[in-house]
Amino acid sequence: MSLTGRIEKLYFIAKLFAIAPLVSWVYFHAKSDILSQFTVLLLVYGLINMLIMWLSGKRLIKGSGIYFPLTAIDVLYVFSSMAYFGEATQNMYVLFYFLILLLSIIRPASAVILAAAVFTVTYISTSLISPETVTVGEIVIRCLYIWLTGGMGFFIARFIGSSEKKLLKTLDVLNERTWELESSQSMLENMYETTRMFSTILDIYELMDSVLNVAKELLQVKKCTIMMIDQRDKNLCIYAELDYNKKHIYKPPKSVSEKMPNDIGSLIAAKYSERLIIGEDKSKRVMEVPLISHGKVLGLIQIEPPANQEYAEKERKNFTILANATAIAMDNAVLHMKMQELTVIDELTGLFNYRYFRSKLSDEVRRAERYHQTMSILMIDVDHFKEINDTQGHQTGNIILQEIVSLIKRSVRDVDVVARYGGEEFVVLLPQTQIKHAMTIAERMRRNVEKSYFTNFQGQREIRATISIGVAVYPDGVDTTDQLLDKVDQAMYRAKRDGRNRVVDAGAIIARVKASE
Repeated sequence: MSLTGRIEKLYFIAKLFAIAPLVSWVYFHAKSDILSQFTVLLLVYGLINMLIMWLSGKRLIKGSGIYFPLTAIDVLYVFSSMAYFGEATQNMYVLFYFLILLLSIIRPASAVILAAAVFTVTYISTSLISPETVTVGEIVIRCLYIWLTGGMGFFIARFIGSSEKKLLKTLDVLNERTWELESSQSMLENMYETTRMFSTILDIYELMDSVLNVAKELLQVKKCTIMMIDQRDKNLCIYAELDYNKKHIYKPPKSVSEKMPNDIGSLIAAKYSERLIIGEDKSKRVMEVPLISHGKVLGLIQIEPPANQEYAEKERKNFTILANATAIAMDNAVLHMKMQELTVIDELTGLFNYRYFRSKLSDEVRRAERYHQTMSILMIDVDHFKEINDTQGHQTGNIILQEIVSLIKRSVRDVDVVARYGGEEFVVLLPQTQIKHAMTIAERMRRNVEKSYFTNFQGQREIRATISIGVAVYPDGVDTTDQLLDKVDQAMYRAKRDGRNRVVDAGAIIARVKASE
């Protein structure tokens, strides 16, 4: 077990090395008749030092209190050696230089000044009563060196201490910067690994959900809004919002009143911008990060910082990385959605094509069977369309088809499926719809078309057109989709044969046929 603390032990060892050369020098130059007495004094001095160190190790002398008894013993030892033995031991005053130097390194200024004063008084006193004669000049010079040595040691020690503090502070700053660098690197690696999966998500709404998860879990964002530009009117539409622990995915997207800035180039050049939004109840400051892919602005991410706080540059860079990855993935998802639409959407009318219609019809038939529900189907044909093409031209015919489609879509629900069957023929699937309601919808369509004027290729609304509609219901007397299509096709054919611009119920036709038989 250690006798005392590290500083006290170093002080004790340093003092031992300082005294040892002087003691050795005394033994070589002093008279033999004083050596035995000097040896006894030296042993007593050493034993007392050991006793003080032992008391310190037992915590009987605490902290800096050990220096007072050690210094007092040193002064008595030097005083005794010089006063009683004289001769060669007069040079023991050199020990004052070592002692004041050691004390100046480890003790405060007040203790150093007190020790220098005690050493000075002790040396002057011993010089006056010493057998050997010492001149006044020597006394002054030696006392001056005591103070000079103490002062130099004190200032050198404080300079070293100050340098050490600066070095430690620099090391702390370096450690902090290293930690920040490692943290940033770890964040970037996590961002890279997390956002890399964005490219595999082809559904735009699933992508929005993943982006909100990354913003919340990885970037610790509390409030976030993802908006995209509607390419038709250039308005911003909200696709997803994060409000603390609540996520909102809008299907369809929620339109907002504000438009994108006319200067799109400024958004491309800026990595982010900050502005104040004035709301109905209060104002809020948000950071906006544009979603840019291949030089094209797709939308933006709005991030609201915590109250009375601002995001640091490091956090803003992370938001920019997230926005860039989101924009690229968003561009891919939109492109994928357009490619899918090309396979199921009719280019001229924007309706679903025949391929999609057959798939959807099979699904609706299975659903009607499973839940014992009825499903109605309308087949629509534009009357005299060949004559319109022959007299007005195919360009006008295409315009009329588009405007008739618009009237048809206005007459049905969002859950209903409208598709182009071929040429000037269209079909409408009406899930969970009885024949009575289907006939009402069909009649509304017929009237809307009958009373409308349609546009020619010169932009003049002066052309009239009518439609004939066949109506059938499942499972009224049919077992397969082909039988259902044949049934509604017969109804439409009967409507055209009976004078066109009519709505015919396939079930009524079958009933009349059976009655005639």
